[in-house]
Amino acid sequence: MALEIKQGLKTTQKISLSAELKHSITILTLGRYELEKLITDELEKNPCLIGIPKYDEQEYTLHYEELKRALQNSFNQTDYTERYNDIKSNEAISSSDQKREYADSSSNISLHTSIQEQIAIMRLSAYEKECVLTILQYIDDNGFLNTDKETISEANSIHIDDVQFAIETIQKCEPTGVGACNAQECLYLQFKKLDKKPKYVEKLLTEYWNEFQKQNFLKIAKIEKTNINEIKNAFRFIKTHFDPRPARQFGPLSNQLITPDVYVFKRDGKWICSLNENGLPRLKLSKKYSKLVSNLKNDTFEKDSKDISKYINENIKSAKWLVKSLKERDKTILKVVESIIRHQENFFEYGVEYLNPLTLKVVAQELDLHESTISRATSDKYLYSPRGIFELKYFFNAAVENNSGQELANESIKQYVAEFIKNEDKKNPLSDHEIALKIESFKGIKIARRTVAKYRESLGIMSSSKRIQRF
Repeated sequence: MALEIKQGLKTTQKISLSAELKHSITILTLGRYELEKLITDELEKNPCLIGIPKYDEQEYTLHYEELKRALQNSFNQTDYTERYNDIKSNEAISSSDQKREYADSSSNISLHTSIQEQIAIMRLSAYEKECVLTILQYIDDNGFLNTDKETISEANSIHIDDVQFAIETIQKCEPTGVGACNAQECLYLQFKKLDKKPKYVEKLLTEYWNEFQKQNFLKIAKIEKTNINEIKNAFRFIKTHFDPRPARQFGPLSNQLITPDVYVFKRDGKWICSLNENGLPRLKLSKKYSKLVSNLKNDTFEKDSKDISKYINENIKSAKWLVKSLKERDKTILKVVESIIRHQENFFEYGVEYLNPLTLKVVAQELDLHESTISRATSDKYLYSPRGIFELKYFFNAAVENNSGQELANESIKQYVAEFIKNEDKKNPLSDHEIALKIESFKGIKIARRTVAKYRESLGIMSSSKRIQRF
């Protein structure tokens, strides 16, 4: 059968997004920081746009003072996550009775900046510095190297020996322990810099690392044929003098103050919301350019007039769509937050235990919008309330049913897990199975052990074998 090429017409139906609609969707998705940058860029490159402050000084002062009074008159409580911070730890040797004092974690300088300053004064070739700065991008907020050397070597076309050299160079920087691959190496780097090395400390960090994490001192003492107090003293020395997170004194790599998009506060016994418009100028079209387009129609230099007129018209059209998209964005976010308040009023009144199950689908149906629109409107958007600052997605939770048929949000179950662990006997910590039984006994909610483990891990809490305090 011979093949041949033919031309023909065919009618089909399909959904196609216009450029303007895509632009509106993009703006709805943007967080506060990205939105501010977009507006600033548009004001710089589009002559047909002008920005004026949304408040004059007196009006903004009144608005701010009213909001502050409303928040002060409401509850002065914080989210439950702050209440389990003292039991949240990534390493076995971190504990609430640790004697070392650390700098404020909200430091203005980041770990990367500090290391870059130290690298700048080292005697390194340009290539060596380039390698070090490349490896530095793989150091996380805790000061650990979060990618293996082979992957770094392949991804950046750097010889494995040069990668090793760069890592060792970073490990020479302060704070001691930075650039380690894990907590064990981090602590050992700090040990190596000691002038006087106490007995058994090195063995705890090398030969007996697993027993050290479990605080199984009796087993170590039997193997070493020594008194158990000798092992305990070595453990105390590590806990007192070493830091498993050497970068805690620096600000996070993404150290960016969260600016809420919406304020939620109580007025006259009713929870209401208000957009945070501080710092965002009101955009409007410049009238002089609209008049210029009309004048160009009568210009004798027809060719030049057409080019200029086309340029201005394109910018006017772009400005109109931006202004319209911003208004739609504000309107959509307010509608979503108002819906959240209706569904989660008990949370704002009484706390996380009263957080109700809520899905994007429920809000979408209520507002007659698509689920994807609700998802975009809640992504990277934050609200500030008397209970703290929350991402809008925080209020969307799956349902867990208790024995009486009442549905609870899974965030509430997380709080129960955190509270039981916080109040446990530190020398006999609760297992995941025991926590599940307690939640069923005291809260009437039956959940599996693996569910407790999932919630515990999401809270950053270690397993019972690593939470135990043996002395």
